[in-house]
Amino acid sequence: MKKKVISILLAMAVAVPFLSACQTKDDTKETTQAVDTYENMERPMGSAEATDVNVGLIMGPPSMGLGYFMSESENGNTYNNYNFEVAGIDYSAVSASLNDGDYDIATVPSNVAAILYNNDAMKEDVAVIDIGNLGLLYVLTTDPDINKLEDLKGKTVYSIGEGGPPEYTFDFLLDEYNLTDDVNFSFRPTPFEVVNLLQQEKGAVALLPQPFVEVAKMLVPGLREAIDVTAAWDKLNVDSGAESVTTVTVVRRAFLEEHEQAVIEFLKMAKKSTDYCLKNVDEAAKWTEKYETFLNPDIAKTAIPKCNICTVTGESMKEKLSGFLEIIYNSNPDAVGGKLPDDDFYYMPPEDID
Repeated sequence: MKKKVISILLAMAVAVPFLSACQTKDDTKETTQAVDTYENMERPMGSAEATDVNVGLIMGPPSMGLGYFMSESENGNTYNNYNFEVAGIDYSAVSASLNDGDYDIATVPSNVAAILYNNDAMKEDVAVIDIGNLGLLYVLTTDPDINKLEDLKGKTVYSIGEGGPPEYTFDFLLDEYNLTDDVNFSFRPTPFEVVNLLQQEKGAVALLPQPFVEVAKMLVPGLREAIDVTAAWDKLNVDSGAESVTTVTVVRRAFLEEHEQAVIEFLKMAKKSTDYCLKNVDEAAKWTEKYETFLNPDIAKTAIPKCNICTVTGESMKEKLSGFLEIIYNSNPDAVGGKLPDDDFYYMPPEDID
């Protein structure tokens, strides 16, 4: 069992941040369709005929709640034909395939979506259509004296996700708790290396997302979730309504304008799927193995309720995501592509998705 768990860690090594030094779109460049013009158009946009939809997914939390949707599509119970491809955890490959037109819809880290939107070199304009995961980070340790953020003073915290939501979420918290100069935030390229450090160093501290948390707990005796980072974020009561947003779903704008009805069906099915999977975790865990959205159904069963899986759309999505991106921008403008996305980045469906 331990060998299988180690293979999971190796298979899910984190990719190098994508397009972090991209060109920024000219502020005066016209978008193909701005959201504020949707109300003046016939909706849904484009063809009403069924179409093929190619969907690129990141392995793990972004896809672990879509098993019901994938099963329904496989069994012919959707109007459109959704072709799902789970492309590992290499979000740079997913982003590149989206830009090449190989995917119509794809899951990416939240700040990467902004980078894609702002990148003038992109062949495809994109819009964000939903939030797929909110915060899913935990501070792990065997040290019994660490139970809150203030207890990290003078400590080194090992982590993955440099240049992505984990880094910026934790950096924001450290700043808010006046701990920036008192905590050594040390990145490693893979969760495997972080787990090694937890095994080798007595009382070592790590910041990891689910489902890596459950993997690490299986390999390190006495390891516990000392701090729920999302709960710590929520205690700050951020005025903007921002929440910690880990992953989102984006669509090629050309596809949206040609087949909006397929995007609306995607969102409705995704919402139905995430709701179903959270209520039927045993079945959802089996789907993670069947559709290879995760490599171990036993770990998935424990992790799914802790992955903050959701389908958030429309104004609620915009409020949560725009506030989070603003926090990242204030810390490091390049992390969102040099500027905050305009309103047309946020897709507003013509009807309620619930």
